[in-house]
Amino acid sequence: MSPHEVNQLLPSIRKSKVVHLSIYTPRTTKTMQACDLRFYSIPSTPRLTPLEPLIFQLNLFAGQLYFSNYEMYLRTCSFLGLNGPDLGGEDLVVDSDGFIRKENRPAARASCSFSRSQLLPLKELFGMRRKGMGYLPTHLGKMLNGRILSEEDFRD
Repeated sequence: MSPHEVNQLLPSIRKSKVVHLSIYTPRTTKTMQACDLRFYSIPSTPRLTPLEPLIFQLNLFAGQLYFSNYEMYLRTCSFLGLNGPDLGGEDLVVDSDGFIRKENRPAARASCSFSRSQLLPLKELFGMRRKGMGYLPTHLGKMLNGRILSEEDFRD
């Protein structure tokens, strides 16, 4: 929602018992803290526990360039059906961009519902979002270009 829309709806949101407004911003620099939707919520809700699949999907489609940790990277690989370090040395048939087709997927990627790679549409999305600003050295930039990240990539 835009700030204007939030300002218009804020009185109703404050009164609601079923609607909560959470502040969210994608992590676009390595030094930014990861936003997990618990930072600021109206009305305040200490019980809010966002589901991790919701968080990593939101991060991906909102333009987050850095994963909060190695585990979030692995979950994103699983969601997108990509080869990753958690698959070890399994003998896999993998496309050039790292996508594992449904017929070649190991059990660790069975949750992926995509029948073809989503990396090209994501590259286009990030290209539009970044408006010409580079993102190749970021976690997401490396992943979208077929690089498998290691735990070393997540050390400060």
